[in-house]
Amino acid sequence: MGLLSVELEDYDLAEKYFLQSLKRNPKDKDQIFIYLAKIADKKNQSEAAITWLNKINNGPRFIESKLITAEIIARKESVDKALEFLNGLKANSPEEKLSLVQSKASYLTRSNRHQEAFHLMQNEASNFPHSPEFKFDYALLADKLNNYDLMEKLLREAIKIKPDYAVAYNALGYSYADRNINLEDAKKYIEIALSIAPNNHYILDSMGWLYYRLGKLDSALSFIQKAYDVQPDPEIAAHLGEILWAQGRKKEANDIWDISLQSFPDNEILKETLKRLH
Repeated sequence: MGLLSVELEDYDLAEKYFLQSLKRNPKDKDQIFIYLAKIADKKNQSEAAITWLNKINNGPRFIESKLITAEIIARKESVDKALEFLNGLKANSPEEKLSLVQSKASYLTRSNRHQEAFHLMQNEASNFPHSPEFKFDYALLADKLNNYDLMEKLLREAIKIKPDYAVAYNALGYSYADRNINLEDAKKYIEIALSIAPNNHYILDSMGWLYYRLGKLDSALSFIQKAYDVQPDPEIAAHLGEILWAQGRKKEANDIWDISLQSFPDNEILKETLKRLH
């Protein structure tokens, strides 16, 4: 009932149910602390949220609680404060270590500090020689810095470790499509990704973008519209608008971009698309 109330955004009722659950001394108290923290955060009670999270001192939900704390710090104070907080934490397993590294890289990337994020991953690479997830994140940063040889190497290594890694196939195919090279290989990789994860919006977007590069605008629009309907991500919005623009539907393109800019005013791809086409 508590989770249903959260889904319905009745946070007061959800909080009431979870507090009642705590009184029954449940087995997984830490999970309830996390729910209560998230509810407090939704109610703009960040101090209360952190108080709940600080009740988790060890165990399987420890790092999760600290990552949520870092998110609150980043939002209420600064990314640098969040990074400082994360740097003070000690991981007790390779999985926790990976979560911390990924979180730090994510904050740097979201702040457009791609070079710093890349150096972080470069320095940590020897700690994760067999992690496809680490290699994938590292590859995306290499791509951001136009280090395409390293990106391809890392993605191929990730696929070798995890042959059904749909997002790695997709990243490789999309990189080719975006650079307008090796389009047959791009199609092959994106088709493999789609066969593994047919409803993934990023993969649908990649296939649409590939068709755009091939000049097949109707097929491109079909895939990217479906991707946008699943998730109106700013990069997908940029692509959808560009295809509409290419079809001469400029008002519809501008409407899509305007809606996306309201939520994502600093998105690099969205801004670059508008600058290039206007």
